[in-house]
Amino acid sequence: MSKPDEQKSGKDSSIVHVKFDPGHLKNSKIVFVNADTLYSNYVYVKDLRKESADRQSRLESTFTQKRDKLQQDYMDLQQKASQGKLSSDQAKVEDESLMKRKAELEGMQKQMTELADEMQKKNTVMEEKIHQYLKEYNKNSHYSYILSYSSLGGSMLLGTDSLDITREVLNGLNEQYKEGKK
Repeated sequence: MSKPDEQKSGKDSSIVHVKFDPGHLKNSKIVFVNADTLYSNYVYVKDLRKESADRQSRLESTFTQKRDKLQQDYMDLQQKASQGKLSSDQAKVEDESLMKRKAELEGMQKQMTELADEMQKKNTVMEEKIHQYLKEYNKNSHYSYILSYSSLGGSMLLGTDSLDITREVLNGLNEQYKEGKK
């Protein structure tokens, strides 16, 4: 049995339409920021991503070149040793050289891990900057909630455009970042 304020749709009996007056919600002051837009247009985030990508690319390129050269030199050493073209002293010197280069590669792998850790810390700092900005921003706005929306999922599935404060927040964050760089 339906309640008086509910109606079943004729098209799909599983959909129940409820009459609802959202008038009392107008005072709740809930707004949202589109995280996708914020992260793709906040200059600080762009700078972090560029810095990270550049450093990672250089490290990976150098690592790959040195790894490939080490593998080639190792195969050459094995071939020379199997053909008897190296004395035991020469083989020992070559082997020590290869071991040093291998240790250098392991150090580079550690640097790549450290870079990932560093970027995680910078992401945490970035999130804190956004949070602090929103706290300051909200001193004048007095919103009850500032939610985050992302097309990648999350707890907020949809937001009305009139409640979207992304542009305002993004402009403020970018201005704050520009001032900080000076």
